[in-house]
Amino acid sequence: MNVTEAISYIEATHKFGTRLGLDSMRLLLNAMDNPQDKLKFIHIAGTNGKGSTSTMIATVLKTAGYTTGLFTSPFLEAFNERIQLNNEPIDDDSLVAATTFVKERIEVLLEQGEPHPTEFEMVTAVGLQYFYEKQVDFVVLEVGMGGRLDATNIIKDPLAVVIMGISNDHTDYLGNTLAEIAYEKAAIIKEGSDVVVYPQDPEALKVILDFAESKNANTVLVNPDDISILSHTTHNQTLKYLGDHLYLDGFELKLLGDHQSLNCLTALEVIALLIRKGYSINSSQIKKALSNVVFPGRFEIFRENPVILIDGAHNSNGIQAFVNNMKQYFPNRTINLFFGMLEDKDIEESLSYLVPIASTIHTLTPNSDRAMPADKMAALISTSYGKSVDFYDNMDDAVNSINLTKTNEVNVFVGSLYMIGEARTLIRNNLL
Repeated sequence: MNVTEAISYIEATHKFGTRLGLDSMRLLLNAMDNPQDKLKFIHIAGTNGKGSTSTMIATVLKTAGYTTGLFTSPFLEAFNERIQLNNEPIDDDSLVAATTFVKERIEVLLEQGEPHPTEFEMVTAVGLQYFYEKQVDFVVLEVGMGGRLDATNIIKDPLAVVIMGISNDHTDYLGNTLAEIAYEKAAIIKEGSDVVVYPQDPEALKVILDFAESKNANTVLVNPDDISILSHTTHNQTLKYLGDHLYLDGFELKLLGDHQSLNCLTALEVIALLIRKGYSINSSQIKKALSNVVFPGRFEIFRENPVILIDGAHNSNGIQAFVNNMKQYFPNRTINLFFGMLEDKDIEESLSYLVPIASTIHTLTPNSDRAMPADKMAALISTSYGKSVDFYDNMDDAVNSINLTKTNEVNVFVGSLYMIGEARTLIRNNLL
């Protein structure tokens, strides 16, 4: 098996669909001798901000000298991004080896009449096996969807649990109310867990705190007043931590926007928790890590004359944060918008934030069977807002349409990560 065959094997399991529940995952990991029981985890759930916060935590731990695994989803440009060691994607040989190991165990289970694992279960198992083989000190483990029945919830006793911001998403699987969704995500909290909770809507917060209390968990509530933005440019922002758990004077963060300052604060509270548990992480290491941390596809600026940026804001909360960033970093500029979204997302609310800031709008179809077709999206925007909208059948034409002589224009690709990754590759190859 080579790496192309390994990835094809994993992605072929997409046909088994989404199956929430832990029975299949438990069978598979038992056949693998339960690598997850030999690892230490920071487990992160939530609707928005998981990826940024996970990356910040992992970068701090790596900078402090710990061998750190990072498991996220989905990927932007290459499958290997989903499983990282010290912020580097899994190498092809290791991916092949871990996939082969998992495949052999699955074949035995199938012979015994057990169901085939789903794609996400497969990827999770491959990641856990790789992290075990590399004997990592920590795994920063991002939930795929929900929490209670997510494959990652097979872990037993995380060092820390993090609940990021919760909003209405994946309602077909997680429930129709914020309270129902919050319960699904809070259910990664185990008996006696140490929990860090991002600022929440009161309805979601009550559910999280009630669940934490039922598990005798120790809870740290992230207080927005504990972070201050001292200044910002299009390259970074200068922050100051004002809480009681760390001493950090002004420090730089490459990730931009008010929402990233809150994600950073959440990451800092997790680091403070680990320090209280006896792990060695000092202020200079934290500051160095945050000044260097990168998370591709999140308000990522490639050029400044003209501006070209991408943002994987793929639901209404993310779109709202993106629009706030545009107003903060590029006020009164002409916005040339390229947009695509999955059909099961809150499109109309997202458009209500996005359309008013755009001077010109082009729609695209994300590379997903759940995508809203570009022509349908264009018609929706035109009908609802009376704006002229065109659509592109492929990303090459969209990227090549950017006029590099219009130096005052801000060209933005925003929406589904399935679209943003493709745009990122072409922008880097064709326009830089």
